[in-house]
Amino acid sequence: MFKNDIQYLGFNDLWLIIVGIIVLGFLIPLIFFGVDISDNPGEYPSIWLEASIFVACYWMVNRFMIIKSRKIFPSWQMTSKRLILVIISTFFLISLTGMIIKPIIIGFLRVLELECHEPTPLQGIAATYTATFFMMAVYESIWYYSQLKKSIQEKEQVKIAHVQTQLDGLRNQVNPHFLFNSLNTLNHIVEYEDKAVAKNFINQLSKVYRYILDSREESTINLEAELDFVEAYIAIQKERFLENLNVKIEIPPRFFNKKIIPLSLQLLIENAIKHNVISTKKPLHICIRTSEDGSYIYVENNLQKKSKVLHSTKVGLDNIKERYRLLSEEQKVEVKETEEQFAVSIPLLQ
Repeated sequence: MFKNDIQYLGFNDLWLIIVGIIVLGFLIPLIFFGVDISDNPGEYPSIWLEASIFVACYWMVNRFMIIKSRKIFPSWQMTSKRLILVIISTFFLISLTGMIIKPIIIGFLRVLELECHEPTPLQGIAATYTATFFMMAVYESIWYYSQLKKSIQEKEQVKIAHVQTQLDGLRNQVNPHFLFNSLNTLNHIVEYEDKAVAKNFINQLSKVYRYILDSREESTINLEAELDFVEAYIAIQKERFLENLNVKIEIPPRFFNKKIIPLSLQLLIENAIKHNVISTKKPLHICIRTSEDGSYIYVENNLQKKSKVLHSTKVGLDNIKERYRLLSEEQKVEVKETEEQFAVSIPLLQ
């Protein structure tokens, strides 16, 4: 029970309940009922027991409503609505609980042959709602602290994931295979084609590196900038694979101002190239498009897996998933694979 409630309370409150009931049960008779232990020490155990039972019942009602309200209004932005709900509902239930359990407690004490204490209505109301407010304040303070700590940790995770993605992007581009293939392609162009083609290839290669360096400090970037970079990356790859690699981009200009994680499209295209056969008989077709409402962008390719794949860190797609999870709880990266197609959908952020 208590472990399952940690996600709604921010901590395991078992010891808080035990200590809280004992302490409040001890203090309430002294503060609100005018009990003086030195005057009549024999009377105090029954008063303490009576107060502790009331506190225990009120505590569990208060705790129940706090958890219930956090299930209904889970996000940080809904704090005001949640507090209004928990205050109104808790004070109503506390009053109802007091009326129900009072005769039960009185009967229980009489069975034990203990004296029942009858505070005035004003004393009872003051003690009940002061204790309730105290419980609520403790839970809310601890919850606020845990959420603040979680928020700080997630911001740090975003920074770490962002740095990792940039390093992965740089490593994927500057690895020996990429340089070897790019230089081989450039050598072929210089030897067999004209200078204009070679110059265009170098410009595209320069554009790729410039984008990586310019976007290294950004968590998100405009879709238009990412697409410009992707077109340069595709141009480099097409010089290598020629007509065996076909990439179609179908993005309406009205979505160009939406945000996307830098290098995410490039990583998905690179994964498709890395894991699939590309030949004259089996060309690779990649399609990049958006959903009708522009909430998602899809990268799809026909599936023709290689029997052997060069060593891969396998962190590209996982890294994209994790960064989107931290940036948007509602929108998630989705992967669908059939016998003929592999598709990844990533959210476009406002």
